[in-house]
Amino acid sequence: MIIAKAVSRCAIVSASLALLALSPAGAQPKPATEKTVFENDKITVLDTVVKPGEGLPSGDRSGRIYYYLSGGNVERTFADGTKETVTRKSGQALMNSEKRPYSVANVGTTTVHVISIKLK
Repeated sequence: MIIAKAVSRCAIVSASLALLALSPAGAQPKPATEKTVFENDKITVLDTVVKPGEGLPSGDRSGRIYYYLSGGNVERTFADGTKETVTRKSGQALMNSEKRPYSVANVGTTTVHVISIKLK
């Protein structure tokens, strides 16, 4: 009887931990599609498509020039855990002045498609 209770408790704890690991709060977004379309010794041009629920890992994006073919709502997460949601519009161009590395997740309902230029 004591062994049965211990096994039951162990099974409940294991199942709870498995459910926590699969919960959306701890889940990482699916990777977005990002490909290099041009590169030389001075610049890199990237074509990035981020569908709702997808994202990009943390990285240094300072100084990049962005042109949004289609916009949406993007959440930026910094190393210290702070988050910032930004809205980008189709046809918008900007230079990223954020110096801290951050990850990106599409938290909107539309696919974000952006061309970015990174100076070397």
